[in-house]
Amino acid sequence: MKTRWLIVVIVLSVLMLVRASNAEAPAVTIQTTTTTTTTTVAATTTLPPHTHPECVEWLALAVTLGWDTDDLVMLERVMWRESRCQPHQLNASDPNGGSLGLTQVNRFWCLPSSYYPDGYLQTMRVLTTCEELYLPEFNLLAALAIFDYANGWSQWGF
Repeated sequence: MKTRWLIVVIVLSVLMLVRASNAEAPAVTIQTTTTTTTTTVAATTTLPPHTHPECVEWLALAVTLGWDTDDLVMLERVMWRESRCQPHQLNASDPNGGSLGLTQVNRFWCLPSSYYPDGYLQTMRVLTTCEELYLPEFNLLAALAIFDYANGWSQWGF
């Protein structure tokens, strides 16, 4: 668990430095090979069979951000159900100002509360504003933080 959060902090630090310098984020090349049973990314991470093509790049990104490969089937299910794997989705009818991004993280997680005056995700140093939930890397990191906090998929109704 500590190793996962160390990786998250390092990735976030790099992302914030890139944004602060107004530079383009480094290009990420994802090589995929589709067979009848699995999709392989970078020849080392096997994605679940029957992966929606729209989700492949986000599952590969999720692995680089610290998601366990055992959780990819359910992560894909969540992303497909919540946003059809489209990172700029907003469900404004959800409470607390709506749910955003690939995994439809509710703004509740980044709004101030009595326990987390800056917001839970800000306190955990996952993001600085709720709007970053539209960015796939931040949304997947936020979903991972919520997944860890809740010990599973309960926040998505599973």
